[in-house]
Amino acid sequence: MTADAEVADISFRLEAHFHDVHLRAMVDVPICNPALAVASVGFRPWRDQAFGIVLTPWFMNIVLAPLSGAPALNAASGETRSIALPCGKVDFLVAELDGFGRLLMCSLFSPMDDFVDQEAALATAQAAIDGLSDAGLLAEAPEPEIYPFAPDTPRETPAERAEKFRLRETAEAPQLDRRSFFLRGADRKAPTP
Repeated sequence: MTADAEVADISFRLEAHFHDVHLRAMVDVPICNPALAVASVGFRPWRDQAFGIVLTPWFMNIVLAPLSGAPALNAASGETRSIALPCGKVDFLVAELDGFGRLLMCSLFSPMDDFVDQEAALATAQAAIDGLSDAGLLAEAPEPEIYPFAPDTPRETPAERAEKFRLRETAEAPQLDRRSFFLRGADRKAPTP
């Protein structure tokens, strides 16, 4: 099977998968925009990946799915991978999807309330995938490639990010004792009427 045929198959199967998810579990969920339907947009071969956008009534995501022969993604679901696309570096989450195994997804929109109709959502998705594929958008040369499926490109896990944020917040928080709390601002003059 050629790369173009394999990409077309992945695009078709992703659309069918999320259409099924929509019908089974999401039809009446308030986060869904009833004016929208599931679609795969702009899928194309990129290196050894199928690269495109999946549009649903509840999200619009960039997707990188490995083509046959691509190295397996050696990362847990929920981990982040930074990928150098033609337009620049983009952070993706590793996702485990029935029928696909591990692939990479990056949210562009969620929820989808701002889209008035399917035509607007499709036009936005097409413009996004075209922009992501345009190396001319870069002001300077891209950073060295970080290969998405190599085991030596781990990023911090969600737990590590949360701990780093907690430590930063703790370090930045002013240290007040009870006396300081009640006396803060005591040296300010009262407003004059």
